[in-house]
Amino acid sequence: MIVRVLFPSTVGRVVSVIRSTLTAAYSDGLKVQGELPVAAQRTKRMVTVADNSGPDDVTQTRRRYGVNVWAETAVIAEQMALLAMAGLRACPDGKPITATDSFSGPSRVDDDPPMAVSNVNLSHYFFVFRLTARGSNF
Repeated sequence: MIVRVLFPSTVGRVVSVIRSTLTAAYSDGLKVQGELPVAAQRTKRMVTVADNSGPDDVTQTRRRYGVNVWAETAVIAEQMALLAMAGLRACPDGKPITATDSFSGPSRVDDDPPMAVSNVNLSHYFFVFRLTARGSNF
């Protein structure tokens, strides 16, 4: 018997969770998406989410995510990263995300050359985590 399981894309859900978590405190110039905006569209507060893949066991997939956070100061960038991590820890609902764990970071990243927006060098933090999602038959 062949088991056919489709695993969902979860990048959009991760982006949505981070955006909604950060919007109340850091909405001014906030941009959260799956890739770095082109230079002309960059803002003083940005978050990018990268799905770095992972194994599955036929019923669930375990995906490793990398999250980059930039802001106009190191304090704001680190606080944004910590708040995003808190939001992600609280997001499993079984539809389809069943768990988030293995958080590491946030770690400061020294960009060379620095990421700059409107002549302000942005501070950069990075963290990783694992997300487990339920598959469905197809």
